[in-house]
Amino acid sequence: MRYTSFHIENYKGIKEIDIDLANSPDFKVYSFIGLNESGKSTILEAMNDCQKEVPVSRRYELIPKGEAGGFTGQIRISAMTELDDNDIIAIKKYVTDDLKIRCVDISVPRTSTVTRTYFFENASPTGATYESTFYPKIKKTNSSKNYVSLDKDSESKLWSHTKKYLQPEIIFYRDFLSKFPDKVYLVPEESDIKGEEYLGIIEDVLTSINPRYNVESSLLKRLRDKTPADQQALEAVENELGQKISKVVFEAWNKIQQVSKKEIVVKSGADSEGKFFLKLTVKDGGQSFSIAERSLGFRWFFTFLLYTEFRKERIITTGEPLFLLDEPASNLHQAAQKSLLSTFQNIVTKARLVYTTHSHHLINPEWLDNAYVVKNKGLQYIEDDNFTTINTEIEAKKYKVFASEHPDQTSYFQPILDVLDYQPGLLENVPKIVINEGKFDYATFTYFRDVVLKRSKTKFSFYPGQGATKLDLPISLYESWSRPYIVLLDSDKEGHDQKKRYIKEYSDETKVFTLKDIDAKFVNISTEDLFTANEKLMISKEYESSLTSYNKSAFNTGIRTLQAEGRVPRYITQGTKDKMTKIINFIEANF
Repeated sequence: MRYTSFHIENYKGIKEIDIDLANSPDFKVYSFIGLNESGKSTILEAMNDCQKEVPVSRRYELIPKGEAGGFTGQIRISAMTELDDNDIIAIKKYVTDDLKIRCVDISVPRTSTVTRTYFFENASPTGATYESTFYPKIKKTNSSKNYVSLDKDSESKLWSHTKKYLQPEIIFYRDFLSKFPDKVYLVPEESDIKGEEYLGIIEDVLTSINPRYNVESSLLKRLRDKTPADQQALEAVENELGQKISKVVFEAWNKIQQVSKKEIVVKSGADSEGKFFLKLTVKDGGQSFSIAERSLGFRWFFTFLLYTEFRKERIITTGEPLFLLDEPASNLHQAAQKSLLSTFQNIVTKARLVYTTHSHHLINPEWLDNAYVVKNKGLQYIEDDNFTTINTEIEAKKYKVFASEHPDQTSYFQPILDVLDYQPGLLENVPKIVINEGKFDYATFTYFRDVVLKRSKTKFSFYPGQGATKLDLPISLYESWSRPYIVLLDSDKEGHDQKKRYIKEYSDETKVFTLKDIDAKFVNISTEDLFTANEKLMISKEYESSLTSYNKSAFNTGIRTLQAEGRVPRYITQGTKDKMTKIINFIEANF
């Protein structure tokens, strides 16, 4: 089971928004992009609150901004889920084997919606409901004409079973976790929410080492009993914890920042009141440091990895957990933020990920179809840089929609850069780029370079323009920044005409090329003409299997699907690979 969308009404600064998590191709990573105070965090909070009921004592926090004095109405959060074939098989098996219901067929809805509603009267909470549209029906005999509902008791048991074992868990990564404590208490106070979170992390790590391990039997019991056998077993578990955490953390951290040999050491103990705890330290050479003594960036990354990598192993549901990350890596430097994107790819092998950011370094161009631009329409800035949120109204628009509303922009990425108020730093190392005519060329060349030819370490990026005639902005920017770039155009008449214009107005012959400049055989062609007719059809069918002829839009989505899955189908011919190799080699040689 996976989440496919959320609908939010009257939640804090949100009047009504829809969040779609069912894009194609399915990259499983979704970003909410916007400046501070735009409402990004509010959306994540709402998604999280759909799963977990907000205590009555805190429900006043959900009241729409501007109506705190007397809100009367409903706050509603809905999540739509979709079952896969294995889920349907499991549900049918539960109905027949566990509920002992005799029938010849079971109709299981593939999609359903859960809705959590909070009711208010004059700003006071008056109740809450949690409802589902998940209602499987059964056909009792072959002679029955219609499917009928289960009895209420069976329906309730099936829903409880589905929630526990199939409904995906939503995991909200809160910023306070970057402040990893000096001691993790093994029995935290009931009111200690943070302590519960950290203890949950320890439980996750134990489970990943051995499914039979847990805090109670593997740590607490042995700390209380104190027999020689218990002490030996306790030390063994402490060592296993340290080794496991060291492997996960430092293998990933080394990809971001080269470090000397380090390890995590885990030791248990008791404080002056007899409360048991675990203490994690970093051993660096002959010295040991507490996690709190390391850099803010390392502390964030350390907790982030523990919280995401190990949580996946403990989740009992068969569905895809949904991780919600609020402003991840804001304490990491720019290069580290970029490296973090590859870590996101590891997380979504078994999960989905939604994150907020106002950093352009945490935006992967390949995921822009899954991006939302978040703005606060009601934010009114006044004197002294203060603002009022009385008329707060948070909106979230898919990037495609947002970009289409800015037709004056001559760069595909410019709307995002404008939203983030981006300006390159004086010392910023602006990357080498190959400016293509559009997203089609960008997706094709990126796929072949990174996946088919496995040359992703080349020191240049492809950049999708908005057509052969609209590349003026990126060219002029790179010229003004004195940064290396190449323009690669189709070899049709438009491509040749624009090549002459760009050379005359901005550049020179060493930076602007058409496909014909790469190979004299590439005469009067566009990127799609580099493929055979069968390849074009088969790639189109990756998106829409019923197609019988090439479709450019389907081809583009098909290429992106292959890239998302890291797949190289057999129908890609060696001749096409050779053409793409020639193009990549030409680009490298001209940089």
